[in-house]
Amino acid sequence: MTLTTFVTGGLGFWVPAYLRYRNQSPEMGMTIFGLITVVAGLVSTLLGGVIADRLRSRFAGSYFWVSGIGMLIACPFFIATLYIPFPVTWITMFFAIFFLFLNTGPSNTALANVSLPAVRATAFAANILVIHALGDVQAFWLLGYIGGHTNMHVAFLFVSGIIFLSGLAWLVGVKYLQADTAAVESQTSA
Repeated sequence: MTLTTFVTGGLGFWVPAYLRYRNQSPEMGMTIFGLITVVAGLVSTLLGGVIADRLRSRFAGSYFWVSGIGMLIACPFFIATLYIPFPVTWITMFFAIFFLFLNTGPSNTALANVSLPAVRATAFAANILVIHALGDVQAFWLLGYIGGHTNMHVAFLFVSGIIFLSGLAWLVGVKYLQADTAAVESQTSA
């Protein structure tokens, strides 16, 4: 979740600079980016949850499978966004954002499932602290540093690498999710 938050927070903060780099109006561009984020984000959040729930009986770790595959699909769409001319790039941006947010429902469900009820609020609070302290807060300065020493295209290429790593991290977690969930379920049913 931390890598995902790095990406979403970093994009939200640095898209205006990237639009200027691509000779686009930040005012109009941020309106379009905002609409894309709202529509793609809401639809994919719901769809990601539905897909992961439906796959749960067939695939152990479905919550992380959906999250990881979503990030890996988002990566080439995001890279395409960096090379395709405007206004067509908004289409690839839509799909990149859509697949970035596919993990929201499944990842939060997984967090709830691996947290004992007595400490679930604390687990969510700790998670929120960690994903922001190590995610978007770091993205703000690091992408600025990269962009300032090179350009925003290079900074956003770095973001594509983080998207890819996030997808891999979710997929590595698949092998642990079922056992961690079962451990909590056994403690709460006893």
